[in-house]
Amino acid sequence: MLKRVLAKTFGPAAALIAFALFAATPRPLADMSIPVPNSKPISLKSYRGKVLLVAMISTDCSTCIKSIEILNHLQTDFGPQGFQVVAAAGDQNAQYMLGPFIQRYRPNFPMGFLNVDEMMKLGDIGPKGGVAPIFLFIDRKGVVRQQFFGDNPFFKAEEASTRKLIQDMLKPQ
Repeated sequence: MLKRVLAKTFGPAAALIAFALFAATPRPLADMSIPVPNSKPISLKSYRGKVLLVAMISTDCSTCIKSIEILNHLQTDFGPQGFQVVAAAGDQNAQYMLGPFIQRYRPNFPMGFLNVDEMMKLGDIGPKGGVAPIFLFIDRKGVVRQQFFGDNPFFKAEEASTRKLIQDMLKPQ
């Protein structure tokens, strides 16, 4: 019932984010592309061989906006070492809100949008727990090694936590 109320009031993405289930890791990254307004989709498969962080956000979430700023720094710092950030907005009408969001916050990494079903598939999300942003850390082989929801203590020291995990994943195996 609460999920339907949230979906009706705030849109289906809010209900999804409010009821996200902590997904199983490790698991293979879902084979999908992220649509981009007025451009070709972002193929997640094309990033095999790199350490990938997929950030699922909401364009009107202050925590998510802070995350975009942090991810800009991390992309600059670690990109030359084989790291890539890709972000996807999941709010209702994200495809229309994304252009102004990108123009305002200027991410230095690819960013697209997903509907609720696509977010659920990508994040292996079920019916309970968690909030945005949602970070998926994917190794060079395309395996989701870690996943964190915005209410996880990981985000209390977001930049330091993310930086450490990226450094560990970039180490030769």
